[in-house]
Amino acid sequence: MGALIAMLALVFVTGLCIGSFLNVVILRTLSEESIVFPASKCPKCQTPLKWWHNIPVISYICLRGKCAFCKEHISIQYPIVELLTGILYTLLFMKFGISFDTLFAWIVTSILIVIAGTDIKEKVVYDLHTYILVGLGLLYSIVVTIAALTQMHQAGTPIEFTKYLLLNNPVSTSILGIAAGIAILEICARAGYLVAGTRAFGEGDTFIAAGLGALFGWRTLLVVLALAVLIQVVIFLPIFVKSLIKNKDWKTLVSFSIFALYAITFYSLQYLRVITADTMLLYSICALVLAILGIVSCILIFKGLREHPENRTYMPFGPAMVVAAFIALVL
Repeated sequence: MGALIAMLALVFVTGLCIGSFLNVVILRTLSEESIVFPASKCPKCQTPLKWWHNIPVISYICLRGKCAFCKEHISIQYPIVELLTGILYTLLFMKFGISFDTLFAWIVTSILIVIAGTDIKEKVVYDLHTYILVGLGLLYSIVVTIAALTQMHQAGTPIEFTKYLLLNNPVSTSILGIAAGIAILEICARAGYLVAGTRAFGEGDTFIAAGLGALFGWRTLLVVLALAVLIQVVIFLPIFVKSLIKNKDWKTLVSFSIFALYAITFYSLQYLRVITADTMLLYSICALVLAILGIVSCILIFKGLREHPENRTYMPFGPAMVVAAFIALVL
């Protein structure tokens, strides 16, 4: 028991340190500086920091959230990202243990945190980060496929390249996931032109969805996107519902409620294994209904925003997808 606690503590501290580095990546990506040089400095007075000013979380607490030199407030982003990384690293280690999966999940988590960080801070998603995400998903699917085929060969199991195998191996699922992510987000984004005269989502969100499709495959991607919509709704819900009630837009409110309830039910049935990939027809029908409800809800929202432009409040969708991806990784 003591050894396990010590291991978890080590993983948590490692996550804190990586989180500190991710803060540097986020901020210097936005400022277009090198992530290596120069050394860490105060963003306000530009004074180089001492090593004891860079201890994750502890330095922030000891300095009371202020620069040691100019006494300007330090962004709360620093301890939040550090703690979030430490917690996620620990949860993923508890799930996968000492394995290749843990290392892969840590790398994916780090990329996702950077993507969410730049999107939240400046509403910008960098292509390079999403390309890395897509590449990681494809690479992992290739490794898993090769490992599975190797095990089958060593066990003397004949490998038959049937239609089922060609469509359901990890590589094919990952490629289909990329295509599904691009298609779904672009359809929803371009629907904005029809009802509001603008894209519903930025192109960066499409690239994020493609990366998540590469990581999870098209089946799980549908669940992740549905969960992301729910997360976005929950975050935006107080403002959005107030706006709908104020404008008496009951049609949009009802459609959103139906979509949310259906998505929760669909995810719960999957989690309870009532609906699985094995029941392909039922799964496909449920997923199709979910997609249709989501598209209808989006159209009604954009239509309402077109009729009431004073209620437009932009919230990036990328962070919601990232949170949904974290939930999928852990669960």
